[in-house]
Amino acid sequence: MKILFICPSLEEGSDGVGDYARRMSSEVIRAGHHASIIALNDMHLAPQQQERIQYDRGLAIRVLRLSSRLSWGERITLAGNFIRLARPDWISLQYVPYGFQKKGLPFGLGGSLKKITAGIPCHIMFHEMWVGITRLSPLKHKLYGFFQTRIAREMVRKLNPRIITTSNRLYQLVLENKQIEAGILPLFSNISLMPKDAQFADSVYKQLGILQHERQNYVVIGLFGSLYPGCDLESTIRDQYQAALSVGKKLAFIAFGRIGAKDAYEKLKTEFENQVTFANLGELPEARVSTVLQLLDKAISGTPRQHYGKSGVYAAMKLHKLEVLTSSWSSIPEYDSQISAYNDFLEERDPEEWSTQFVSNEFLNMLVNSNSKATVPKLT
Repeated sequence: MKILFICPSLEEGSDGVGDYARRMSSEVIRAGHHASIIALNDMHLAPQQQERIQYDRGLAIRVLRLSSRLSWGERITLAGNFIRLARPDWISLQYVPYGFQKKGLPFGLGGSLKKITAGIPCHIMFHEMWVGITRLSPLKHKLYGFFQTRIAREMVRKLNPRIITTSNRLYQLVLENKQIEAGILPLFSNISLMPKDAQFADSVYKQLGILQHERQNYVVIGLFGSLYPGCDLESTIRDQYQAALSVGKKLAFIAFGRIGAKDAYEKLKTEFENQVTFANLGELPEARVSTVLQLLDKAISGTPRQHYGKSGVYAAMKLHKLEVLTSSWSSIPEYDSQISAYNDFLEERDPEEWSTQFVSNEFLNMLVNSNSKATVPKLT
């Protein structure tokens, strides 16, 4: 089977949807199929630049990166030529509105893609949809959301996809509310489970001031990624400090990844100076992130619980068999109860089900099973 993914950008480490498409492509190839990718709106390239090959974990992937500085007509022509040469059995559109147009309003995207994909079975993955999904949303978001909804529905009409998916229950409910029928294809961990680097682990413990024979006397918690607005890390750390104290242990806290709000981190460090040991490791390569996750007893999520299903960081924590502590809440009154039930399911999923291999197999099975169906309704 030949699968061609279409996404906005393929700048490694700078575009989450592009990273997703690259990793999914490598898993598809590893499973014995063919995969290629078109980046249709790559803001990281000059007009004359194009890239033909990218690599993921040693596998070569044929790609076409098209600069956002080229005219839309030029990009569609080049993408059409690439598709004709690739002769895919499936097109998989990885959709995020702000990736395809900087204001999140990619008018005409569906019509343009229809011209170059006509006759090829299509799958749409809604990584994002539209803003203004709740009555609590600002008026500006509701206005943008009105147009973004029209664009999404028009895209579905034009492409007439055999399969539509999204990554989580919240987005599935929002799509259903606009009469778009979608299944759930869960996100996979953006960090693979890799062998622990013992030397690096020792250096981390050294930064925390923990001797190897004292490790059992500590509870080690960590935050991977950004400190998002609304994260109540202060309360989370205080609760964990009291819990550790109640069993005669000390608490250590590790920040790693793009922490972002460094002032907030320094404030926490000062506040708990005599109670908690801190270490900020900064950005790390994937293998070392996996090692740090394996050192933790618990992980803190900076993502609100309602959005766990769309977080690759949450998936990474679950793949590494960690208890995830919630530090942020963002009420969506229209959907809270249904999302809560789904998140209870997510928390109980087997760790292996967060792996790229498991999710890519689910994706491939969807395509194979769809081939036996005559029609799949998408808009009602």
